Amino acid sequence: MALSGIVSFFNQKNIELSILLPKDIFALRPASFRIRAKNKYFFGLFLLRIKVFNEEAVISYLKGEKIFIVNLTFPERGKHTINEIIISSYFPFYFFRRTRALPVNLEFTVFPYPLKCDISFLIAEGKAKIDSTISKGKSYEGEVTGVRAYSHGDPLKYIHWKATAKTSSLKTKEFSPPAGNPVVVNLSDFSGNLEEKISKTTYALIELTKMGNPIGLKLDNEFYPPETGHSHLRKMLYALAVYKSK
Repeated sequence: MALSGIVSFFNQKNIELSILLPKDIFALRPASFRIRAKNKYFFGLFLLRIKVFNEEAVISYLKGEKIFIVNLTFPERGKHTINEIIISSYFPFYFFRRTRALPVNLEFTVFPYPLKCDISFLIAEGKAKIDSTISKGKSYEGEVTGVRAYSHGDPLKYIHWKATAKTSSLKTKEFSPPAGNPVVVNLSDFSGNLEEKISKTTYALIELTKMGNPIGLKLDNEFYPPETGHSHLRKMLYALAVYKSK
């Protein structure tokens, strides 16, 4: 029994853990968190359990480095924190159990749940005309498709600095044309309580982005002018994730 306890101690002492976040995390949807486990010792590690909240991954044997998956579901949007990872060692053959908590303090943002709803009215001609007026003077563009030589009058923000450095001549990013009319989405476009409106807005932003429309968001005093691309979408989803009514 004493030997079992010693082995369990080294089992935990010689493991290094880190958490790799999923790219996008949505409320009420399982998200796959990757746990990178590294054995710092030349002997293999046996029968370890990694626990994050109430979900576990089992390490039957570890030598070197491996990735393990823990699926977590969060009931609410907003900021969340993983404070610790619990490691349990049952070596050998479940005769002895030792538990250790590793502090993590990892903060991340959970986007609102995308609640499916009718969005056909958002791309109606009347709505698009209104949105075009709202976004007048704001720039938006499609995805970057290539690089060309700089022309006089090209905005400085579109200069491709990496290509410029390689060629020693100014290069400008080329964009694909937007696939649809610009649309600005408001919480007031949808019915329901605040959380339902936020979830429906989330669904609308995601679906309209898939269609290729330049999408904008009006949120109280915050305004995100219509643009395309996943990075722009994530900015708007983050704003919805941390939104508090005034």
